[in-house]
Amino acid sequence: MLLVKIIGVAISALEKLSRVEIGRAWEDPALEQALGPVRAGDLQIGLELVKAARGQNELRALRVWQLADAAKAHVDALATRAGDDPDALLWLGAARIKHAWEIRGASYAKYVGGERFQRFWSVLSTAAEPLHRAAHLLPEDPVPWEQLQWHGIGMQVGRPELDRIWKELSVRDPRLFAGHYTRAQVLCEKWYGSHEELLAFARDTVASADPGDPLTAILALAHFEVAWRMMDDNDSAFLSKAAIEGYFSRRETVAELVRAADQWQTQAQPHLRAFEAHHLFGAAFYYSGHHARAQRLLSGARNRIPENLPWSVASLTPGRCYARVRRQLGVD
Repeated sequence: MLLVKIIGVAISALEKLSRVEIGRAWEDPALEQALGPVRAGDLQIGLELVKAARGQNELRALRVWQLADAAKAHVDALATRAGDDPDALLWLGAARIKHAWEIRGASYAKYVGGERFQRFWSVLSTAAEPLHRAAHLLPEDPVPWEQLQWHGIGMQVGRPELDRIWKELSVRDPRLFAGHYTRAQVLCEKWYGSHEELLAFARDTVASADPGDPLTAILALAHFEVAWRMMDDNDSAFLSKAAIEGYFSRRETVAELVRAADQWQTQAQPHLRAFEAHHLFGAAFYYSGHHARAQRLLSGARNRIPENLPWSVASLTPGRCYARVRRQLGVD
């Protein structure tokens, strides 16, 4: 355990040297200002942000997820004030999910011990009631259903129930990036689907997306998830650059990613998840050897990167990996 902590501290120190903001592939100044106070226990400022985002589904989903992480040490205090407030109930359920997944860790199930799994399920099971209550109180809100996907994955509720949750979500907002991202996790081979099902879902998502919508980046995400699975198959911490290049340089993969990226970029609209789309497509084209495309896309990503994919597929220090790629491509 001590060795794990030492390694974690060392990796954290290396990431700071990369001068990138990990987990901040979004832009919401009010949210950025609120995260610190919420971590310190100021729940009112967070609740006001969740309330203010009603009807703005993408913004609401982003704020709930980020504030859930910030408030995961204050779930008991949040529970005492939730009452029948759908915004507080939504936030409480999401915070309990974040707390539970922190207990579990990001490892594959075979690396998670039985005692830790029991603690994980014990905490996670308490998230369902406030989320269902929030969904009942605000029946048009898709965000409780988006959070219920994460709950269902962890509680192993099975595909029929997860499919039902997805139907409830997509009826309320068929274009929610956050919802599609989580649905892609459900369909991953490591959870409840297969490579084929995941890629079929991603291709259908591209086909139904409006021009200018970064939702088409779900296709790049799906390909990275398939590549990510190769790590577990090889029992390695991350993939070699050559292995990733081999995957993404396939002609049919490049062709469909070009079409999906162009569908978004030719009429790109402002979107909260645009940074993430820049990273997903930019990394895919970088590893495929299409560096001019990668350069154009990553120039719009700035110094903010997603918490997980795409850069973590090749490195334990994704921030440093991304910084190296930017230098190599000459991205300012």
